[in-house]
Amino acid sequence: MFKSKVVMVIFALSLCCLAQANPNHSDLEEEVLNSFQSLVEASKRLDTEAYFQHFDADKFVGLNSDGTNWNSMDELVPVINTGFSAIQKLNSLEFPNVKVSIIDDFTAILVNEFSQSVLLKSGATYTFSGGGTQVWSKRSGQWKLVSVSASITPSANK
Repeated sequence: MFKSKVVMVIFALSLCCLAQANPNHSDLEEEVLNSFQSLVEASKRLDTEAYFQHFDADKFVGLNSDGTNWNSMDELVPVINTGFSAIQKLNSLEFPNVKVSIIDDFTAILVNEFSQSVLLKSGATYTFSGGGTQVWSKRSGQWKLVSVSASITPSANK
C-alpha cells in the first residue's frame, strides 16, 4: 500500500513538473500568429504607420536579403518607406508556409515562405518569392518584432 502511494505521489509530481516545463504554448502561438497577420494586413494596405507599430524600435536589428545588417529602425524605415511608396497596387501576397516556435512566454520565432506580386508606379509588375525569419518579443506587454531576416528565391525574381 505504501509503495503504491509513493508511486502515485511521484507520478503526480512528475505531471506537475511537466505542466510547468511545457506551458500551453498554443495560446502564445495564436497571439504571435495574430500579430503576424496584423503585420501582413498593414503590408497589404501599404500602411507604413500600422506596419511599424509591430516593431520594438528600441531593440530592433535585422538582416536584409542582400546580406547587409539593419542595426536599428533608422536603417529599416527608409527601405520600407521607399518600397511601399514605389508600389501602385499589391496584386498578391501569400504565405503558404508559416511556423511559430515558442521559446518562452516572452520570445517566439516565426519562419515563413512567401510569394508576392506588385504593380509598381512605373507600370512594371514585379513577382518574387522567398522566406523570412522574425523574432517576436513580448517583454513590452505586446508581441513586437525585435529582429527580421529576409531571403529572396533567386529563380523566382521576375
